[in-house]
Amino acid sequence: MYFSNVNTLIEYISSHKPQPHEELIIFVGEASASETPQLINELTYLNVSFMGAIFPRLLIKEHAYTEGFLLKQYPILYKSVVLPYLMSFKLAPETYKDCTALILADGLSSEYQTLINTVYNKLGPNVNYIGGGSGYYDMVHRPCLFTEKGFLQDALLICLIPMSCQHTVSHGWNILEGPYHITESTNNVLSTLDHYNAFEVYSDAIEAHEGIRLYQSDFFLHAVDHPFGIIPPQTNELIVRDPISVNEQGDITCIADIPKDSSLYILHGDMDSLLLSSLNIATQCSLNLSTDTYEPLLFDCISRAMFMDDQFTRELYNIQSNLDCPITGCLCIGEITSQSNGEPIIHNKSTVLCLLQQA
Repeated sequence: MYFSNVNTLIEYISSHKPQPHEELIIFVGEASASETPQLINELTYLNVSFMGAIFPRLLIKEHAYTEGFLLKQYPILYKSVVLPYLMSFKLAPETYKDCTALILADGLSSEYQTLINTVYNKLGPNVNYIGGGSGYYDMVHRPCLFTEKGFLQDALLICLIPMSCQHTVSHGWNILEGPYHITESTNNVLSTLDHYNAFEVYSDAIEAHEGIRLYQSDFFLHAVDHPFGIIPPQTNELIVRDPISVNEQGDITCIADIPKDSSLYILHGDMDSLLLSSLNIATQCSLNLSTDTYEPLLFDCISRAMFMDDQFTRELYNIQSNLDCPITGCLCIGEITSQSNGEPIIHNKSTVLCLLQQA
């Protein structure tokens, strides 16, 4: 349920208080971030259980909003704030099998992958992982998660929901150059490819194919059109990675991890290839639904929307027109789903559609 301002949201919650076993999950559009302290204080006073995050945009049907609040209310088995290597969890696996783990993470944290690993080490492949990284459109790292204890940074919020989930991920990016071998990286920072400076390799490849010389000063302007595709060791799944900045040494910072010894491709796409990827995602996602009653949750990438600009509403239309229920979700910084082996993975520049249904 969408609310354009904090007062109408608080009024609604005060008259529709959740049950003790329910959790309020609140997505905040970044233009309404300044109202979040009031929201925290009011909900703490009402003594309701809640968690939330600030996102660059909120997605409602075929529209993207910079302001407002998206309220979700779910029954829960477990909720927690997760820090790197620190997560208190004692439930037996049989109690949460086939449930959905909804994750809201700090999308610009260098510990993003470590946080995801911490969750997986506790829960294993017994749940469906969905979610996204929170943050701001300007990609400046600052606190973007909140609970009744206030704002959090370099953390992750998780809620175990006793609902099953069908999900599909799609991106539409194509290989431009590669593969290269990642010979040096640390967390989400790429240093060398085939033992050569990563920025030099990247800029040379883009110049050769596009006739554009990439400089540090305009890095993101052109990098937004040329993400990485990585295939980690011992997997065959290509995952998109978003390069967002470069330092004076030529190290490229990405959203989420860049594992050493992975294969790396430089990708490119156009409006047609990206929109085509969104045309079939709803149909693919709904193939195994056991009921006509479901709740769509959409996690789409902020830099994907930047690339598509005013055509992004066509992507939302492509998805909504193939679903019977209204879409709600957010533009995020790193989209989270389960891989085929059950492990959670962080995607970039991708579209993740989840259809929640009663387990």
